[in-house]
Amino acid sequence: MNKSFAVFLILLFGLNSHAFAQSFCRETRISHQVASSAGTLEKYVYKQYRSEKGKDKQLSIGLMRPLDNLPDKKRPLIIGVHGGAFVDFCPFEPCYVKYSENVLTPNFTPQGFITTSVQYRLTSPLDYKSFKVKDDKLLETHYKAAQDVREAIKFIFENADRFGVDRENVFLVGTSAGAITVLHSAFMDEEEIPKNLLEKHGGLAKREKIKGVISFSGAIYDLSYLAGDDKVPVMLVHGTRDDIVPFEKGFYLRMTHLTPVYGGKAIFEEAKKQGIPAQGFFYDFGHGYPDKFLSGIFKNANDFIRLNLNCPNRSPLNILAK
Repeated sequence: MNKSFAVFLILLFGLNSHAFAQSFCRETRISHQVASSAGTLEKYVYKQYRSEKGKDKQLSIGLMRPLDNLPDKKRPLIIGVHGGAFVDFCPFEPCYVKYSENVLTPNFTPQGFITTSVQYRLTSPLDYKSFKVKDDKLLETHYKAAQDVREAIKFIFENADRFGVDRENVFLVGTSAGAITVLHSAFMDEEEIPKNLLEKHGGLAKREKIKGVISFSGAIYDLSYLAGDDKVPVMLVHGTRDDIVPFEKGFYLRMTHLTPVYGGKAIFEEAKKQGIPAQGFFYDFGHGYPDKFLSGIFKNANDFIRLNLNCPNRSPLNILAK
């Protein structure tokens, strides 16, 4: 098997109302106050489309509500996007379902948050005839995924009352290809879309208000996407020895024929320059996360979410100052 293709496959396996809102804003972790369990995964179709082969298809979200004794009010939402090299390699159940089961539900539902895992178009940038990743196809793959996630976010916001979601407290989480997707979904503006992609695939759905983005081993094509007035807080987690998605500026899989991208450290440093609240957690490992680090990583993720919650009578900056 071609070595680059084999490494590429690693990615396939790559997280009253005032009183209620205050319960999520305490400086102590909510798990100390309540032990939320998971309900049943609810699936909702958010998009129907026709594939390049002319087949009618649809995309869904998987929504998980926590079961606990907190008041029956709207809750913060974690929207998660799975990784996997933009390839559909989940033989027994859809990748978005696996991400809900393995990442979102165990790590965020116990905190009392609603979670939603997004299914998106998986169109591999790999040319299987030459076993080579093509740059133009990779750009197109990224963009189509970001389109889908923006449409899913729009669908969720339109149905927030139905789902019990607090529109003022919505966060994005992504792993690997999913992290790349949420970063572009959160920060790319219409005028920044490459002209050829805009003409071929159309624009992006309206960008809704997001309270924070968590990137697990993600990257972005252009640091200028971080400029502008929309200062969405970011948390970047990345391995310093990642040879699949670069830690700083570099190439996916070290393939120098591709357009260079900017990984976790580069995004963190640029965010600071742009006045974006940013946290960086960088570890001495590669693209995969060793088990011994996981509990600390997800504790940091939940602390980041709590820090940036829209809390009555208390701003995130006030929480940070204490």
